[in-house]
Amino acid sequence: MWKQLACLNRKMMITMSRKLKATAMVRTELKSLYEGYLEDAKRVERERKPGEGLFGIGKTPADDPCHDRFAGEFEKTVSQLCDDGLCSKDMLDQLLFIYKAPLENREPASAYWMLLAVHGKTLPMIEKLDKEDAGELSRWYKGKYPRRERFPAQKLVIESLKRIEKNN
Repeated sequence: MWKQLACLNRKMMITMSRKLKATAMVRTELKSLYEGYLEDAKRVERERKPGEGLFGIGKTPADDPCHDRFAGEFEKTVSQLCDDGLCSKDMLDQLLFIYKAPLENREPASAYWMLLAVHGKTLPMIEKLDKEDAGELSRWYKGKYPRRERFPAQKLVIESLKRIEKNN
């Protein structure tokens, strides 16, 4: 019986260790995704020719494929985070990282708008929050994104947070 308990305990420890490593890897992945994207967007701005995109002639920095790549990779990372079974507090940390990014990176403008837009893709993460964390995040979010500065993505986030806060 003791051997069985020891074996079971060892298996649980290995499983927990694997989950922690996977979670840390996804967190690092999210951070490196943002860093890589912001670097790409800055590079596009640096390499921009004077007058390019003026009067609709040529491409603008917003036309660069780095924005679409970021959005696609972001969705995959959100899916991984949701599948990892993070606790509410860990999910809250990830959401705060995502929601703070546009506030800390207003330049380049093309990246700023994309960082705001991906807020709408975080709804599955919000579903993993408990009532208290949803309330905390809702208050923070409303303070940082006042009504006059909200776009549809921000409105979706606030609606989802309210629903979680109400139902849980």
